[in-house]
Amino acid sequence: MAVWTISAQAGTAGDRIAACLAASAGVSLVDRASLAAFAHELNPAIGDVDELEERVGGPLRLAALSIGATTGSVDAFRELQLRQTLPDLGRAIMSEAARLPCVILATGAFAALPRHAAAVHVRLWAPLEWRVRAYQRDCIVDAHCAEKAVKRADHLQRAWVKSLFGADVEDCRRFTLSLDASRLSEDRLVEVLLAAGGVTAAERDPGGIALAS
Repeated sequence: MAVWTISAQAGTAGDRIAACLAASAGVSLVDRASLAAFAHELNPAIGDVDELEERVGGPLRLAALSIGATTGSVDAFRELQLRQTLPDLGRAIMSEAARLPCVILATGAFAALPRHAAAVHVRLWAPLEWRVRAYQRDCIVDAHCAEKAVKRADHLQRAWVKSLFGADVEDCRRFTLSLDASRLSEDRLVEVLLAAGGVTAAERDPGGIALAS
């Protein structure tokens, strides 16, 4: 059975689809919380993962840290050291998670496991306008707040994957499947992913979570 990695744009219901896929396939879901817990075990200096993603993105921030380190800033030096360890740490975490069939919901998992023999790397995307409307419905916010949140999430995803693995999260060539969530129901997306992982109808868990079409 496969290891599915799911990199989902904001507003594409990646969390629901990953949970349903894992339940239907009868495998573990490795989500943000479980990955963060494992990362803290390996390196307690990481701290809060959300705050870390904010710090890592962007070449200007890196340039400022480099200047700070050369001028003797201990904090800047420690931050640079942490950044240097992050790619290897990310690969170690993903490799450990992928030892058994599972669904990994993590933006950069495709880049951390590029040669995993059983991996099905999935990119869930959709047009911005569609994702903004979906975000509005899910989070119950107005259109302006939804658009701002979605664009910010897109920026953080790109910066995080680029900083850690030097990869472009929007390069569809890096994925086994690149699926437009606006064109398929959530149920249908799960069906496609199960088929891509080689899971037959007979092998599917009848107790899996049902999604609304």
